[in-house]
Amino acid sequence: MLTRIWKTYKKQCIIAIVALAAVLIPLYLYFMFQTGIWYQDAFLVKQRDGSFQGKKDGIHYVLHVTPTQNGAQIDFSVDGQSRQYEVVKTELDGTRGAQFYENGTPAFEGRVLTSNARTHDYMIATEDFDIVDGLDFHIRGDAEPEPVEYFPGYGTQYGWTVMCLEDSYDRRGEPMFLFFAALFGIPLFLDIRYPDLFFELRYRRYVDGDCEPSEYYRFWQVIGRVISAIAIIIFLWMGLLNII
Repeated sequence: MLTRIWKTYKKQCIIAIVALAAVLIPLYLYFMFQTGIWYQDAFLVKQRDGSFQGKKDGIHYVLHVTPTQNGAQIDFSVDGQSRQYEVVKTELDGTRGAQFYENGTPAFEGRVLTSNARTHDYMIATEDFDIVDGLDFHIRGDAEPEPVEYFPGYGTQYGWTVMCLEDSYDRRGEPMFLFFAALFGIPLFLDIRYPDLFFELRYRRYVDGDCEPSEYYRFWQVIGRVISAIAIIIFLWMGLLNII
């Protein structure tokens, strides 16, 4: 049926595909290169007023990070419930440390251990190097998480402080996946545009005279196209969600 539609309305189909691509490709790239902060599995997009906002699973997050002389003040809201934090960068025995305040009250003072400086992941430890906080991992089960679980730990607060001071934020997507999508996309385009191309490249040197692909070849050609299309969609989806 699709083949018949393509042959009957080939020109209209080409126009429709080009128009759709002209809309979807810029839109996809716009979302991929958005600047913001990944928090758990939600992406908080940087707004014009300097705040970061995002929504995931019906939970709305709003983040304000204001740099100070030696740290940052943080205002974080989860569905309207707000908490104020302050991070003060210090030194402990010549190593990196930090003081943490919550709603104006001292909460913790300890050492800062780097887990991954590129992604601003930090672990917080006591003066004796006992880790008390690291990455914010949330395992969703059948039970609804307590509201407190949506608020950041010390490691996340310190990471936000470093991002603010360095003016270095996350990107929603990962362009690397565009390369993997292209590995499937280019052969798929060539196979659709020139249906006998790969047949000729593979078998022509073994055959004298005319040779047409068999129904068996055409069947697996369609299967290969479907698999390639699925792979492209998966890689584009992974790229948009920055799954690495």
